[in-house]
Amino acid sequence: MPFPIDIPAALLRVTKLSWTSEMNHGIAESPFSGHVQVQRGRVERWSFTMDIQRMGRRDAQEAMAFFLRLEGPLGTFRMHDPAASRPLGKGTGLPVAAANTPAGSRTLATSGWLPNVATQLRAGDWVQIGDQLSKVRETVGSAADGTATLDLWPKLMRPVTTGTPIVLRPAKGIFRFTSELPSWDISAADLNRPHSFRLTGVQEILRD
Repeated sequence: MPFPIDIPAALLRVTKLSWTSEMNHGIAESPFSGHVQVQRGRVERWSFTMDIQRMGRRDAQEAMAFFLRLEGPLGTFRMHDPAASRPLGKGTGLPVAAANTPAGSRTLATSGWLPNVATQLRAGDWVQIGDQLSKVRETVGSAADGTATLDLWPKLMRPVTTGTPIVLRPAKGIFRFTSELPSWDISAADLNRPHSFRLTGVQEILRD
């Protein structure tokens, strides 16, 4: 089965959602002098934990079939943040990458925005570049020629070619579950919606 696949809509009806920015930077402090040394790691990715609204049998069976198609952590899936499916900024125009940009870059030059908009994206808005989901770290405004530079976290995992669309509504990324199979609970106290799920996952590190 080709991956990634899309997560079912029923699994995005969340009651609680927690995002964690994972990074492997290191820090060491001398017990004698207090001198601190820091080492920049290479891993940057998102992980999440979310509780799903209770669902009836039909939605629950679709969700269970989705889990089985993934075979636990073997398969990957596309997902957006259900609490932020559109940016807080204006997000107007048809933005694309304005230049070929190598993997590892923190910034991305873009064009195609509606010109002279001070808040095309607000700090913390999600953007999708290729298959990668990132947040912008600073508020972004477009210039008179419709260009803008994005400051991203995570940094680019893959090279980006000129003309790659910048997707905002919704911005999706590729994830995999961190457990073999998500578990589900059935509550006899609620016969109409007896099934509940808690999901944990991690962003896929994209390679060429």
